[in-house]
Amino acid sequence: MTVKKLKYLLLFSIMYSCGTQVELLDAIKDEVDSVNIIPSAFNAISDELSTDPKNSKFIIEYGNLDTVSDTQILDSLFEVLKNEKKILLELTDKQLYIDLLSKYNSDTIYLANIYMKTPTDGVPYSYAYEVKKNDLIFFSVENLGNQKVEEVSLVEGSTYRYVKQDFPRKSKEKGVIKILNDNSLTLNIDNDNFFKNKGFFNSKLKIQLKKISPLKIDYEMVTDSILETASVIETVYDTIYKANFKDSLKLPPSLDITRRNEIIIPVDIEQSENQLVGWGYWIGLNKYNSILWNSDEDNDLVKIARQELFGIDEEFLLQDSENDNILLRINDLSLDTRTLNYSHNYAFYKADTQIDKSARRAELIMKNMSNIYEYKIQAGMISVFLKKRQVEVDKDIFVTKEFIKLTLNDDE
Repeated sequence: MTVKKLKYLLLFSIMYSCGTQVELLDAIKDEVDSVNIIPSAFNAISDELSTDPKNSKFIIEYGNLDTVSDTQILDSLFEVLKNEKKILLELTDKQLYIDLLSKYNSDTIYLANIYMKTPTDGVPYSYAYEVKKNDLIFFSVENLGNQKVEEVSLVEGSTYRYVKQDFPRKSKEKGVIKILNDNSLTLNIDNDNFFKNKGFFNSKLKIQLKKISPLKIDYEMVTDSILETASVIETVYDTIYKANFKDSLKLPPSLDITRRNEIIIPVDIEQSENQLVGWGYWIGLNKYNSILWNSDEDNDLVKIARQELFGIDEEFLLQDSENDNILLRINDLSLDTRTLNYSHNYAFYKADTQIDKSARRAELIMKNMSNIYEYKIQAGMISVFLKKRQVEVDKDIFVTKEFIKLTLNDDE
């Protein structure tokens, strides 16, 4: 009877040990997703931090996990920082830098999420992962079976960073290690035992590894020039034209003793707070010559002034006017600069503002040399002023400002 019971017990043990040795996360995805085995950075090392008088070191190196208010702005900034590797912030936005470190303190990668049966052939299972200096490795190892596991270990390079021998049944361990150098990290599961190698007394493990790599965001103050639209006060000048025209001046013959056969037309410029920039005249000595004069603002003298001062209405010419019986003399009192577009009966002058001058700039003297003929004379004069005024305008200007320059350093 005893032998028969022993046979049944042996048969039951063999059936219990059979099955697939390794199953990955996909086989139990729903179960793993519903259980958060690996805690957050702070929770995982809360015991360590609470006993460390320098707990701020973790926050300085890996950031603070406090929730920030405007996530969309931070998400956009972080995307630019990842793509461009650098970004400029205004000094007033310094809080955004602090919030960036708080929210994007690290880059998290799940290295392993394994649900497996222990080896049965004496050969250990090994899984290798690339890690870098200062990476934090959070691990969780759980023995789900009724038998102990000979050994579970984490080896950085050739150095054991975690090892657990005779891992008890129905038990769980978790912790965190900080990688010392750029290296490989190897997860080893060893269950080498005579009976276990025969398929007896194996167990099941659930193992998870999570890597948190600190992001290094360099911070510096820089000065840069940027183009801004700003409201500025500018001085502008309005052009004022003052013109007059007389078409009924009479010049009597020399034998008419009741009237003078000579006319003197003074060119007087009235004093004004505005700046005089030019003046001119045109004399018509016979009835066959004339100039267009619709109004004081629309006439040929305005056109000639615009041309000579500002290059507008180029190649515009006033009419020449000649009369052999009339002696025309110009008495220039101004010392202003006469432009190149002139004739014996018209001229335009650019005013010299550096010299104080009297109001009278010139005298136009006409004398009738005929003994019997009277002539009708035309005379037009113009003066041009610039009126200064202040206006507010929107203008693109380069402004030198101080900025916060953030650089994402991927080299470390």
